[in-house]
Amino acid sequence: MATLKEKLISPVAEEEAAVPDNKITVVSVRQVGIACAISILGKSLADELALVDVFEDKLKGEMMDLQHGSLYLQTSKIVADKD
Repeated sequence: MATLKEKLISPVAEEEAAVPDNKITVVSVRQVGIACAISILGKSLADELALVDVFEDKLKGEMMDLQHGSLYLQTSKIVADKD
């Protein structure tokens, strides 16, 4: 017999799928690279996103933009390096 609590409070949404345990690297942070990175973040395809480019200033700026914009996404780690 179900309790009163179980009758009144029931789940209405399905459980979310777990984030895959993998890392995706995007080489180049120009227009196409950033478009790919944003798509990867939006679809939660990886738990870590790595950006690689030789232009360190642009790379750091894009990484910070993605980190600030991904507060509400499931990707837990965004890193960047020139190597």
